[in-house]
Amino acid sequence: MLRTLVIYRGLCPSFAFIDEYTMVTLSFGRKNTTLLLIDIKDKIEVLDAIKIPGRGHKAMELAGKKARMALFRNTSGGAYFFLSKDNQVIIPGPEYSIFYIPIENKKFVRNRTVSFDILEEIEKGDLLVEGLSDKEGRNKLTAVMPDAHGNVWYTSKMGVIGVIDLQGFKKGDFKEKGLCPKTYSFYIGEFGLLKKIEYFFGEKYESLEDVAFYREGMSDVEYRKEFREFFMLEPETREEIQNSFSIGPDGVYIVSNIALYKFRFNDEKKIIELDTKWQKNFNETGDLIYPNDGTQKKRQLNDGSGTTPTLMDDRFVIIADNDARQINVNIYSQEDGHLVGRHSVFAKDSSACENSIVAYKNSLFIGNTSNYTDPFDFNDTPGGIDRFDYNEKTGKFERIKNWPVEHIDAKTATPKMSTEIGVIYVYNREEESDDGHPDWQLTAIDYQTGRKVFYLRPEFEKGEFNDNISFLMKWFSLGLKNYDQKVFNNIWATYTFGPNNSIFIGAYRGFLKFSSDPKPN
Repeated sequence: MLRTLVIYRGLCPSFAFIDEYTMVTLSFGRKNTTLLLIDIKDKIEVLDAIKIPGRGHKAMELAGKKARMALFRNTSGGAYFFLSKDNQVIIPGPEYSIFYIPIENKKFVRNRTVSFDILEEIEKGDLLVEGLSDKEGRNKLTAVMPDAHGNVWYTSKMGVIGVIDLQGFKKGDFKEKGLCPKTYSFYIGEFGLLKKIEYFFGEKYESLEDVAFYREGMSDVEYRKEFREFFMLEPETREEIQNSFSIGPDGVYIVSNIALYKFRFNDEKKIIELDTKWQKNFNETGDLIYPNDGTQKKRQLNDGSGTTPTLMDDRFVIIADNDARQINVNIYSQEDGHLVGRHSVFAKDSSACENSIVAYKNSLFIGNTSNYTDPFDFNDTPGGIDRFDYNEKTGKFERIKNWPVEHIDAKTATPKMSTEIGVIYVYNREEESDDGHPDWQLTAIDYQTGRKVFYLRPEFEKGEFNDNISFLMKWFSLGLKNYDQKVFNNIWATYTFGPNNSIFIGAYRGFLKFSSDPKPN
């Protein structure tokens, strides 16, 4: 059943649990975003709510397709928030702010809530970070997350990565509004730069000093300009990060629209460093600069990989690339970054992936999101799921044929696996429909056989759903026809396993709960 939570009817892209029955999520409205603390034990009930600055979109932006696409391709403002072990919600704001919101006794602690504007600290990081304020609003923070050592990392759309120094910044300090901890920021384009130059320009160099057009004061202005634009050093075109990142026990994995990296923070030198083993492999093979034709394919947020790196236990890290016509799944060693395997997925000219790849034991599952371009449209997509298993005897990944048995159009939410019962869940549209409008449904696939186990389809009677959107906005955005089915569109939000065999999924006007619990939802 779709839950609208009274006045909070924005898409909830992700969820975190304080305990078994207390959940935190963000409800994304056009202008404001609301952080919600929700009790889900007996019935879904809002315990507390606090507004944080939103992305400031105007109502009519939903009506025009171009503006609508810009809205849904914007991953800033909290889509990738996290809940700390001491129950603090840390949210990357829509611009340069990071919000810390403590929770105690199932309430937000307002007098200890604080936000930091880290733009000034970011610009102190290094020379290539400077000047971002000239393009106000472009360098949006995309994700914040702690590493295995407690350092809080952040990434931004325009390629700035950083670490926030929270030493000495204890709970009592939150009362002092405006207090900003020190940050150490760097531009991701500087790492492995020589190999990028060789890769894109097709020449070999001993060092950066041998690259004539890289030197400061070079007389050939046009050639130097071409170099800067090509390597995204200008504010308009710099190397981007649109996805979240992944944390391993010995490093942080970040993918840009050019390469995959494994970083560590050197606490003594206060700098971010590329893992030494990865640095060696980066320079020798260049395989970490993944295949990319430089185009933004249908359903991609930018002109690069659409995947958050997936860690397969402590062996492999996996991403999808942006190769011409047909993308590949790329498997690298976590230890030294060498390329273990690269395999094409889906059909030519019908291949894209904007979701994380699922990894379980020796198996990988990747869903096709090609042509899912407008959440408010039907989007006739090729769909499909590919599976690869690691053969321990040969040391290679092999495609598993005829898995799943039936075609599944997993065009939006990242597939999720329940390891306890051996089922993979996808949120998809049914393949056929009596009324000509395929409905959204949660589909369970048996991990071993690839056969469909069951499906659950959300629905409500027309007029039953108390939607606060105006008649005019319904007509402009979703259209009035089949509106009762369109509100179940997932729009790339993730979903989360909850207690009592429940699954929570973000949807256009709220979120859904699927459960085997006989209690009403």
